[in-house]
Amino acid sequence: MNRRDFLGLAASCGFVSGWAAGGPRGDKDVERAQTVLAAARSFGTGGGYDRSWGGTGVPVEISHRGRRVLSKAKNGTYCCGFTFAAAMRALEGTRALGKLDADDARAFQKAWYGATKASGERQCAYAVEEFRLGREVDLEDAEAGDFIQIWRRTKKPSGHSVMLLGWVEAGGERLGLTYLSSQGSTDGIGVAFEAFADSGIEGGRVDPERTYAARLDL
Repeated sequence: MNRRDFLGLAASCGFVSGWAAGGPRGDKDVERAQTVLAAARSFGTGGGYDRSWGGTGVPVEISHRGRRVLSKAKNGTYCCGFTFAAAMRALEGTRALGKLDADDARAFQKAWYGATKASGERQCAYAVEEFRLGREVDLEDAEAGDFIQIWRRTKKPSGHSVMLLGWVEAGGERLGLTYLSSQGSTDGIGVAFEAFADSGIEGGRVDPERTYAARLDL
């Protein structure tokens, strides 16, 4: 399968209505995924992409218990800023988030961004477990509404924090994924597709051995 065929297949697997491949399996899973997706979609699309990664990366101000955790980005969003904002909005009102004070919320943000030594590889998967806001799930079991930390097989280290919409599959083989995040190709928040490095798809770079999935407890 060439890249054009893959992109066509990926577009058909996007989350439009109903669930794409890899969708939730039970009522509780559907409810959780709907909550996370609604939170992510509440920020709209576009908005500009901060290629400097120098700002906060979040589409709105993030506050917890009356204290500001992050100010709204001035120069557009970037991936982990968008996914962190989506996670915090989805977690609003939950008992688990309510147990965290403002300092905890800030530490959760740093872990989500991979800004600590312990969280640098797994990022969102590490953060949800460390602060008891969710759990890491095996990549093969990840479903729509889960958060994914991607690492790519490139000469220069390249990662991406995304929210899974669905798996791209053909002939029983998982070739890649379709996701919602903030990236240059969508000038901010939008849907994008990527193929796995071992899929045989031209341009496929996602390393399945360094891709981590996180599921919120809602």
